[in-house]
Amino acid sequence: MLIELFIAILIISLVSLLGVFTLSINRKRLDNSLDLLVSLSVGALLGGVFLHLIPELVEEGVFSDVSIFVLGGILLFFVLEKFVFWHHCHKSEHEHLCFSYMNLVGDGLHNLLDGVLLAGAFLINVQVGFATAIAVLLHEIPQEIGDFGVLMKGGFSRKKALLANFATALTAFIGAIIALVFNAFVIGVVPIIVAIAAGGFIYIAGTDLIPELHKNPNAKESLLQLVFILIGVGAMGVLLFL
Repeated sequence: MLIELFIAILIISLVSLLGVFTLSINRKRLDNSLDLLVSLSVGALLGGVFLHLIPELVEEGVFSDVSIFVLGGILLFFVLEKFVFWHHCHKSEHEHLCFSYMNLVGDGLHNLLDGVLLAGAFLINVQVGFATAIAVLLHEIPQEIGDFGVLMKGGFSRKKALLANFATALTAFIGAIIALVFNAFVIGVVPIIVAIAAGGFIYIAGTDLIPELHKNPNAKESLLQLVFILIGVGAMGVLLFL
């Protein structure tokens, strides 16, 4: 289990290096591609929650507490985004170098929390772990590309932006170790972590990602977005049969 967990975190961390490949892509084509990636991420996050995380918690026999901790996860992510994850803001403050450093702090905390959630999922079983890792991976791709752009606009060189982005991604390992230590000393912590993760995924999909998709009112693009959301859900469904 530990090997699979750390391999999954390493692969997700390497996504932080994707930003450099976007420099030569036409801006309009990049925006359209990001919309489809975001749509895929929405489907994967929601599919992971309702097809893997919550059903596994029900099987574990903690159904009576699941709804409370899922709700707690939604509220927790609201608080974190309001006061910690500054990089979710997309306004003129991107022009300032100090905002780039704030972005790195927020991204590091975000990835640390991802590590905690991934460890909790793998502690339930490897299937749930992989499903959660795929959902996180698909969410990280558009986010890391955006973070790279923020750092470049803030005055970072290409090399420095890549290294800084990768360094913050590695905090996921710290988060995973924290979760593993807690699991060793605190009985029953894993279902709580997973339920909070489920709430966090619902919050991210519903408040960060779906509103981004609504910014493009084009009917053809909207249909493509729906198709990719369904593909994301379908991918999570396929994992149930593997």
